[in-house]
Amino acid sequence: MDNSELTILVIDDEDFVRETISDYLSDSGFNTIDARDGEEGIEIFKRENPDAILVDLNMPKVDGFGVIEQVTSDSPDTPIIVVSGAGLIQDAIKAVRLGAWDFVTKPIVDLSILEHVLGQGLERAGLIKENRRYKEHLEAEVEKRTRALRHEVKVRREAQDALMAIQDEVIETQKEVILTLGEVVETRSNETANHVRRVAEFSYILARRYGLSEEESELLRLASPMHDVGKIGIPDTVLNKPGKLTPEEFDLIKTHTTIGHDILKHSERPIFKAAAIVAYEHHEWWNGKGYPRGLSGEEINVYGRIIGIVDVFDALCSDRIYKKAWPLEKIRDYFAESKGKQFDPHLTDLFFANMDEILELRRTFPDG
Repeated sequence: MDNSELTILVIDDEDFVRETISDYLSDSGFNTIDARDGEEGIEIFKRENPDAILVDLNMPKVDGFGVIEQVTSDSPDTPIIVVSGAGLIQDAIKAVRLGAWDFVTKPIVDLSILEHVLGQGLERAGLIKENRRYKEHLEAEVEKRTRALRHEVKVRREAQDALMAIQDEVIETQKEVILTLGEVVETRSNETANHVRRVAEFSYILARRYGLSEEESELLRLASPMHDVGKIGIPDTVLNKPGKLTPEEFDLIKTHTTIGHDILKHSERPIFKAAAIVAYEHHEWWNGKGYPRGLSGEEINVYGRIIGIVDVFDALCSDRIYKKAWPLEKIRDYFAESKGKQFDPHLTDLFFANMDEILELRRTFPDG
């Protein structure tokens, strides 16, 4: 989209900062609107409906947190970028939890960094809108076909078979949407789309070997691509940091489990209910030292215990931004040392007992 079609609302009580950002974005082709405090910013937001918002945190009347809460409540798909000199990781975490999409710390040495972050937010917002249009189109198509089937059932028995066909189509669409969202999340964190496919297949194998039914195992395979969906709430600057994370950054990364659970927990559909469990519990440890809740042993749902094993295994087998792939023997040693601590010992033994099948699947869905 042409920048001239986009309007950015800049909310900051410092005249120099506000004018500098607005002038830079105007030179880049954006339409800009200024607000001197949060109260004025909310009024302008409601009146003008901008495409994105840049907001300071510390302001008179209504602060940036208040702006984020109001905008997220009224228009959750509007990108909100925090531009603040507060510098506290607690403020950044609070802002993200309230609905901010990313943050940039003042003073901004290079405004092109801000423009890049803004561009990412606008691109993500565009994808969300496109997905909604697709969903609405799909729902309209399903409704259209359902009406047709209801008419047919009055005149033929075959209508029941046709209805089942439509239901199957909806289920297949759910599977495709879940897999696609999982791939989008992994791609955003610089991991391959095939990671989620491998995790799905590995989880199915381990579930069946553990003794879960075909139905439960298949449900886990369908839900597993959403295990890291909460990473959409983690800023790129932290998610893709090539070096070692600070304790504060690691605490922020940990929140992807609760973010993912909060996204998925409201659905009553079995796939999404299973996905909510997986997102919430795949970083819990057998000895109780995992997160977010410190569950231990069989307090952890078997779905979470299975994904905890297969996700770590596949990550260690693959190159990541922060490491090279490990050789298989080193991975075996790591799991031997960690079973009974991080991993369910029985599930770990079952997984490595089926390593030939696991490695064949890795060859079927390679990286790159």
